[in-house]
Amino acid sequence: TIYKGHDPAWYGGMKHPPLSEFGVPENAFTVCFTGRMRPVKGVDILIESLRYLPDNHEFHLVLVGKVSDPKITKLAANPTISNRLHFTGARDDAAAIAGACDVFVMPSVAREGLPRSVIEAMSQKVPPIVTNVGGMSELVINNESGLVIPPHDPEALAMAIADLANDPGKRRNLGQNARNRIATAFNVRTTSSRTLQLFR
Repeated sequence: TIYKGHDPAWYGGMKHPPLSEFGVPENAFTVCFTGRMRPVKGVDILIESLRYLPDNHEFHLVLVGKVSDPKITKLAANPTISNRLHFTGARDDAAAIAGACDVFVMPSVAREGLPRSVIEAMSQKVPPIVTNVGGMSELVINNESGLVIPPHDPEALAMAIADLANDPGKRRNLGQNARNRIATAFNVRTTSSRTLQLFR
């Protein structure tokens, strides 16, 4: 296997937009998703996880990308959670928004490969929570460079989010390890050298 290459250095000096631009309060614990919100991405599961989160933090979701799932539109209409959902629409600076958040979630339920958005977040030391779908469990090592949970499980996702919210030290360690993993096993130079080796 030759993995898609990336480089944390691409994000050096990147300016993160203030999340208040999207209506996020200053004291919020922010959970980010970036990508086109299709049914296979499981964003509806992420929204449903809000029901299981404890009330010791003010949890807010920053959802970057085009909404293409009617379930999301229906869930977002719920007045009990609508104030904690922040839809930015499609953005050219999606990676920068992810870098400004506390954690990144990719709750895919099917047909996932090696999502670039997770790699972008990891490159910026944002700890990822991913489902064990497709190649994501190869990208993220559970409890080392992020958290890996089963798909279709909003309660398990809420527990993972709360775990990182309640343990800043663990969050920092996972974020640093996530960046290191991209800098080594998923580095663009590694990809290039292995591709050349294959053809030779």
